[in-house]
Amino acid sequence: MDLRNTWSIGQDLYVGLEFENKDAVKNAVKQNAMRMHQSFYVVESKKTKWVVRCPNAHDGCGWYMRAIESKRSDKWKVTQWGGRHTCLNMSLSQDHAKLDSELIATFIQGMVNQDPSIKISLIQERITSQTGFKISYRKAWMAKQKAIVNIFGDWEESYAYLPRWLQYMKEIAPGSFYDLCHDEFFVVDGTHLYGKYLGTLLIATTQDGNNNVLPLAFAVVEGETLLVWSWFLSHLRLHVTNKEGISLIFDRHRSIKSAIDNEAIGWRPPYAYHKYCIRHIARYIPCKHIFERNLQKFCESSPDVERWIGAISKDKWSMAYDADGRRYGHMTTNLSECVNKILKDCRNLPITAQVRSTYTRCAEYFSNRGSRALADVSSGKVFVSKLVEALQKNQEEACSHQVCSPLRISSNT
Repeated sequence: MDLRNTWSIGQDLYVGLEFENKDAVKNAVKQNAMRMHQSFYVVESKKTKWVVRCPNAHDGCGWYMRAIESKRSDKWKVTQWGGRHTCLNMSLSQDHAKLDSELIATFIQGMVNQDPSIKISLIQERITSQTGFKISYRKAWMAKQKAIVNIFGDWEESYAYLPRWLQYMKEIAPGSFYDLCHDEFFVVDGTHLYGKYLGTLLIATTQDGNNNVLPLAFAVVEGETLLVWSWFLSHLRLHVTNKEGISLIFDRHRSIKSAIDNEAIGWRPPYAYHKYCIRHIARYIPCKHIFERNLQKFCESSPDVERWIGAISKDKWSMAYDADGRRYGHMTTNLSECVNKILKDCRNLPITAQVRSTYTRCAEYFSNRGSRALADVSSGKVFVSKLVEALQKNQEEACSHQVCSPLRISSNT
């Protein structure tokens, strides 16, 4: 293509201008119309021809354009041009009719690529500053969805492509495992999915002796059911760890409790010991006599409260009765929120892009922390920090020699 005949934003149209395709012609004409505060209507639209005219042509405005696809170059070229508008269009609103979601998608593609979770309000601000026209929330939302498709692929096609990508992942990362269930598609901690197809992302996480968060497994599911949790926990036991004595922290979701009560899945003692997440309890008291005193005050507030909390074994939710030290000081599933934060801006993507992004972000997470660990070892920081930590723990009763935290599972719709 001759660069001298290439259109750029803010430029007038003229005979001889060339474009890569028909959509590029449309976008140029739309942007020209907005810049001139004018409009147009389509006279003829065919596979190889596109003709538009001013809506005030009957009043004498000669604005007109004809573009065709060249058989020699496969480019689109402006072959007729009627010059600038000679009319005034007084009917334009603040939201230009030609500023449609397709055109907006081309404006915001870079923004969406950088941050797929970008807020609609920011898209509206960007378009107003760039074009001078205000767009509706719905139009901005539709444009964002189209930009996501342009960048990350079609939603429906993404499901068809997923098995091939997972197989490729398994080949380049030996030891990785995946399973596809055709009745319900799953992935343990839960977080909202915001894309075209809603669902739940389940995450299983733990923590190493250096307090680094380790994501272990993921699943995308339609909802939290007994079948889902049984499927996920069985694969977790089969493909992630067969170790005995694991402490499992989770919320009191009925489906999770029912799943781990199934001895065949492998999460009953002595293979695993269950603890509850107590996210909404303000303080964690390790001393029994202080705990009992405060608990008594709490129970005195209501007989119903006393009956309810009395029905839950204290070792499930209190640090004071964590006699075997399996909690390692952890009282909630908040570690999973760290992983949620890493994955936050990819939760509204097509399924293959979402899985690919989860994999690459976790790989980057491990790589960065591995580099920091090597740097710490080389500088002697790890030895010094561990020595100080050991001296501090020597003065305490809690878990001096334990190096691995419990496994956390939870979910959000």
